[in-house]
Amino acid sequence: MKKKSNHSLLKVIILSFIIQVLPFYGSAQTKSDALDKLMKHYHANGIFNGTILVSENGKVIYRNAFGYANNETKQLLTPESCFDLASVSKQFTAMGIMILKEKNKLSYDDKLIKYFPEFPAYANDITIRNLLNHTSGLLNYYEFSDKDNLTNFEIFKILINRNQLSFKPGEKYAYNNGGYVILALIIEKVSGVSLTAFMKKNIFDPLKMKNTSVCNDPGFKIKNRAIGYNRIGEIDDYKISHTGSTSIFSNVDDLFLWEQSLYTEKLVSKKTIDEAFTPATIKNGSVSNYGFGWRISKDKQQKSVEHSGRQFGYRTFIKRDLTKNNSYILLTNYGDAIAFNEINLAIDNILSSSPYMLPKIPVFSKLKEAIDNNSVETAIEITRKAIKEKPNEFALNGDGINELGYKYLREKKTNDALSLFKFNLELNPKSSNTYDSLGEVYLAINDTIKAVENYKKSAELDPNNSNAIKVLTKLGIATDKLTREITVPSGILKTYEGKYQLNKNYFFTVTSKEEQLFIQGTGEAITTVFPISENRFYSKIITAQFTFNKNANGEIDSLTLNMGSEVVAQKVN
Repeated sequence: MKKKSNHSLLKVIILSFIIQVLPFYGSAQTKSDALDKLMKHYHANGIFNGTILVSENGKVIYRNAFGYANNETKQLLTPESCFDLASVSKQFTAMGIMILKEKNKLSYDDKLIKYFPEFPAYANDITIRNLLNHTSGLLNYYEFSDKDNLTNFEIFKILINRNQLSFKPGEKYAYNNGGYVILALIIEKVSGVSLTAFMKKNIFDPLKMKNTSVCNDPGFKIKNRAIGYNRIGEIDDYKISHTGSTSIFSNVDDLFLWEQSLYTEKLVSKKTIDEAFTPATIKNGSVSNYGFGWRISKDKQQKSVEHSGRQFGYRTFIKRDLTKNNSYILLTNYGDAIAFNEINLAIDNILSSSPYMLPKIPVFSKLKEAIDNNSVETAIEITRKAIKEKPNEFALNGDGINELGYKYLREKKTNDALSLFKFNLELNPKSSNTYDSLGEVYLAINDTIKAVENYKKSAELDPNNSNAIKVLTKLGIATDKLTREITVPSGILKTYEGKYQLNKNYFFTVTSKEEQLFIQGTGEAITTVFPISENRFYSKIITAQFTFNKNANGEIDSLTLNMGSEVVAQKVN
């Protein structure tokens, strides 16, 4: 099974801890030198292809570009290169609403039905504020269409034809792209001009953002545009036509102008900006980590806001430390090759004059480099030997290998695909997804026995793997035992309760009620988890498993999280 994208902050945070214990920051080294050394290391090891800008106290201290904007023409990236911002675009849409609010053209408490009476009656309860902070309850439009290139109007038609919500407005926080498409339509309806024209006149021109534009046409010509690729080097370029939630193109220089303007009143008042950086309060009294187009830290000592973007081959990130007026912006065009959170963690440490750590080299980077000049079998052997010689230098996460295996499978190179999936399993023997992929390639070569064997193992490792169950059922294999319900006594669940620490800033809090277990990561919503065995649990929301470990005295002392690779959190209370 080709692993689906996981937008959970949890996964991003977990991956950041797969790093080498190698302090690299010294007092004799300037911060710009440290940043340069860090980014050159990332690029040299296939982890970063893109542009970066870092500022301290409002001054740019590092600005650079690494790699190609266009693989075919070998055009190099420069700091002026423009990228699809993906969901980083949302903060601009939110600002558009804020500008109209200050002009008394609308109110955050206006009901959706006021602007679009075509919606069902539930739109009487959805406010503009709900759309801004993702508490509207609107259904995800992409679940009701197989078409990738939807326009705003097509998304609007899908949403007005839904006769129910996911939840009552204000009851929950649930990230929703459709809500921001509707906000774009509201801006156009209230202002009487297109979103492109509105943004240019009210945001881009006043801030002298000369390289930034709203793009609602895949054929739109943009100067210095970086082409999007996936991590294995295939073109995965911009090709959509909706706006509001995405589709603003910009570069690091313009984004720096943008983020610095938010310390001023060039666009709206400080009071209005502060409200955008205030998290939403849910009806049950809990607080989300989202304001108006920004994710908000819960650190009371050092408040920061940030947002990431992910679309086609583009990955984008902006973070603003509001306490110290520090910021950094990362724009890339090589898909999931980037190790975002490892970079973020290192940059944060460099800016705070703390030691930082160089990441382990993704095993996929070594494998891909070897494949460029060798057969797949030879490349695997070269990579295997490198791991054996320097086991502590490599991160063994297999997502990239899995993606490469599917490339060969699509090209009918089944023997190469089989070799890659087997190698991936060798590196990640507890990955449900890898067993699923191996089962798929065995089906492709008509080895049904081995296909069933691998699909069964996949389902055992991840009972939430509906694909494995579906394939096994189609092959006539009984799956009732694979999906059987398991109950763990409440007394045992109580022993798992407590706080588990991954690092100084990230914890898992485990609670239970009767015969149900709950896990909450720092800054995350509470996740209900379900038992696979007495001490191993899985989530139905994200592809993750949690195993509780005992020490020599039989006491629970740690939690192991598996999301394709394993990390351990120690119990601290």
